[in-house]
Amino acid sequence: MPGDAHELIIKAIEDEPHTTAWLMDLVDWNRQFARCTAAETRSTSLGSPGRTERRADAVVKLSFPGEDDRIVIVEVQNVWKNEKYYRLPGYMARAFEDYRLPVELLVICSTDALAHRFRGGIQLGPSNNIKVHALGPSNLPEMVSVSDLPTAAAAVVTAAISKSPKGRRAELLISTLDRRLGTIEPGRAADYIMQLLTILEDEPAQMLEDLMRTQTRPYHSEYSDRLRFEGREEGREEGAILQSRRILVSMLEATQTGITAEQRERIEASTDRQELEAWIAKFISSGSAAGLFEE
Repeated sequence: MPGDAHELIIKAIEDEPHTTAWLMDLVDWNRQFARCTAAETRSTSLGSPGRTERRADAVVKLSFPGEDDRIVIVEVQNVWKNEKYYRLPGYMARAFEDYRLPVELLVICSTDALAHRFRGGIQLGPSNNIKVHALGPSNLPEMVSVSDLPTAAAAVVTAAISKSPKGRRAELLISTLDRRLGTIEPGRAADYIMQLLTILEDEPAQMLEDLMRTQTRPYHSEYSDRLRFEGREEGREEGAILQSRRILVSMLEATQTGITAEQRERIEASTDRQELEAWIAKFISSGSAAGLFEE
């Protein structure tokens, strides 16, 4: 997945862990989401410390009436990695030991081909195969509506995985995403939008940006305010860099030897305000340009 899709998906699941049951439904259609009475995240560090740290992307405990709680280990994968394939059983064994509850494995895949490969399970030996609940883009709702995406996290994960919808499907996705994000805290919704705009393809990304300009929901204003604030902060930083460059150039020009072309080029190439300020302090301290740019 491009951009920060991996981190965005995990963050959404951690924010609304109940969404894990819905994701399992997309693969198995056993209505776990409707039956799930509680969901909470657990530590992603599995087992005692060792040479190789076992840290899952997310670990969620789901509760169901009349059944034992269960642990779901969630992994987000972009490509097939043999190392991860052999490591996943260790995640499950450690979680089983730590929590003493049934353990399931959910792998969210960026492509259907990758999901198909994971659905073959993890073969530990003859007649010993670990089931993998593998979800790919084709598992997502074909016609997107609010009922299809029961939580804000479900809408965010769907948008992050199906990153290239077009036409009417893109419109439905963005519209449903907007309605779902309008039900949560505006700051969190704005965070999601910031990340989604680095992930979505051109058409849905443009639709989302256009929607943010309508200012029809509180989080639209939150998003716009952040853009303005970040623009002001960026402008202040750029201004400070330009001022530091001017000061340093003026100081060198005032020396008996003046400023060389190489010195001017080095100063103009610097985009680090702290570096420029350190050069200024060094020049003031020594009163000379000799060795100014040396570490």
